[in-house]
Amino acid sequence: MYISELFVSGFRCFPVAGPLQLELKPGLNIIVGPNDAGKTAIIDAPRHVLWTRGDDFVRLDSGDFYVDRQGQRTTELLIRCTFDDLSELEEARFLEWCSNEAGRFRLHACLRGTLRQSAGGGHTVMTQYRAGKDADGLPLEGDLREYLKTTYLRPLRDAERELRSGRRSRLSRILGALPIMAAQSKNAEEGAPPTLLDTLQTADNAVNANSSVQKVEEAVNTTFLNRLSFAGDELSATLGLGAKGSFDQVLERFELYLNAKAGHAERTARGLGYNNLLFMAAELLLLQSHLEQVPFLLIEEPEAHLHPQHQSLFMQLLANRAAPPPAEQPERRQVQVLLTTHSPHLAAGADVESLVLMVEHYAYPLSEGRTRLDHDDYGFLRRFLDATKANLFFARGVIVVEGDAENLLLPAIARKLGCSLEDHGISIVNVGHVGLFRYSRILQRKEGREVPVPVALLHDRDIPPDAAKKLVGERKTESEWDTTKKAARLAGMRSEDSQGVKAFISDQWTLEFDIARQPRFAPLLHRAIRLARASRKKPRDEVIAEADAELAGWRASNGADTDVVAVLIFQPIYERQISKVEVAEQLADLVDQLSDKPADFRAKCPPYLVEAIEHVTRRPALPAGGAK
Repeated sequence: MYISELFVSGFRCFPVAGPLQLELKPGLNIIVGPNDAGKTAIIDAPRHVLWTRGDDFVRLDSGDFYVDRQGQRTTELLIRCTFDDLSELEEARFLEWCSNEAGRFRLHACLRGTLRQSAGGGHTVMTQYRAGKDADGLPLEGDLREYLKTTYLRPLRDAERELRSGRRSRLSRILGALPIMAAQSKNAEEGAPPTLLDTLQTADNAVNANSSVQKVEEAVNTTFLNRLSFAGDELSATLGLGAKGSFDQVLERFELYLNAKAGHAERTARGLGYNNLLFMAAELLLLQSHLEQVPFLLIEEPEAHLHPQHQSLFMQLLANRAAPPPAEQPERRQVQVLLTTHSPHLAAGADVESLVLMVEHYAYPLSEGRTRLDHDDYGFLRRFLDATKANLFFARGVIVVEGDAENLLLPAIARKLGCSLEDHGISIVNVGHVGLFRYSRILQRKEGREVPVPVALLHDRDIPPDAAKKLVGERKTESEWDTTKKAARLAGMRSEDSQGVKAFISDQWTLEFDIARQPRFAPLLHRAIRLARASRKKPRDEVIAEADAELAGWRASNGADTDVVAVLIFQPIYERQISKVEVAEQLADLVDQLSDKPADFRAKCPPYLVEAIEHVTRRPALPAGGAK
């Protein structure tokens, strides 16, 4: 069985009026989104209901109850984990706790919390752990309670400490819970191979028989303990490995560590990232070893201390464990994973269908049928969604562009307009001339509540002006285009406009040409082109002065025809005499050096760029909620 739905009402950021109703898949479920979106609350909710296999027992307190905008705290909360696809054995074993819903057995595990004010002014939290959809069934206890316990990997864990020997170490509890260790906790029968307990007791006896150990032991007893003992109550001590205690104490002497690096004879301390991988491997081993427990894994920010390539490897391993087991491995169970992350690398390494986007405490599953992505779009994104593009899952707004030039230039333009993309949490997604719609559809819903993340699609109109006829040759220019076809072309670029997605199309040809058509912005572009082409030995001021003089001559020769002058400025870029990226870098630097106020700079810019930036930096009014 697996958790098919997580329902959360009145808990932390999820109000009673707009509860979270999150559908989960049997395999991998990855929660992405910006900070303070509700991701941690989603991880903590099932921890409170199901409890975990470690020592991290959690208890509700008054701070876990939802507080509205007026500061009123709710006094009731309900967290429900609904389990579906119970096996026949599970149905029979937990029949008393199951609900029969239209012939389908389901198990609802609930936590109901009540906040009561104490006479002294403080608060008391009352909790009930029960089955039933409304927490009105039998208490969760006994075999069921143990069966439902989850494995939880906390963020920023101290993996080295967890795997070190010591009293109640996490490693000792992992080893003690592995079925393979059960037979090792007893002495072997006569003639049988020695068990782990036999081996350790033999080593302990050998240590006790060592002459140096015996001398130390004698010194402690005769020099100190004898003098500290009461008559009839003598104190004595034994120096040894401690294998004569319980098997749990024996396991507490184990530690799990990474071997020495290749070519190194001696083991040395390894980095936090590698130790984290080792710790997660140990927990996964425990999870898959227990057929008598639900294989449910909660992971919070596994990217901690891992560099990008190891994040990708970890995601591949996790996806493998979360996939249905192959027919040749019937003993392996599919692990259900609920994971939160801030890592674009982890998000890019997973199928989009497994992602759930959290925005303002509201969950938006990105599975097929929930977004406006077509079936083929998911395959496309599986191949082309990389870490730079996966930034869109964590942004407060997104600008989708067709090339590197826009990617480099837009942040500088936004800063000068007083709308810094960094300050507003805006991501630029460079798709390289293809697939603008495939990325914007991720944030568009087929039905239900819209995703409150504005998206601007920046298109090049890509119709040269008549003044560029000699430059483009047989290519059709503005007047040669059929009016109907031109309208259809522009309509196609705007065909995806809906919800928070809107297309912004250049007035003429391309980004650079439209900048060249702006009388007060054109000088900066021309300077950038000349700077990108100039020798590094030539003084910068001299290059700029020559560019300004050349532009002044063109304007004097061509009067008020801005298109003719714009073509002359744009020609080196069109003919690839210079890299568009190098020009964009120089132009961004020149823009940053301007002393213009936002209103003055706005008058210089192509209007469509200003409108696109303002579209994504305006924050929409958001209703409270947390539903799916």
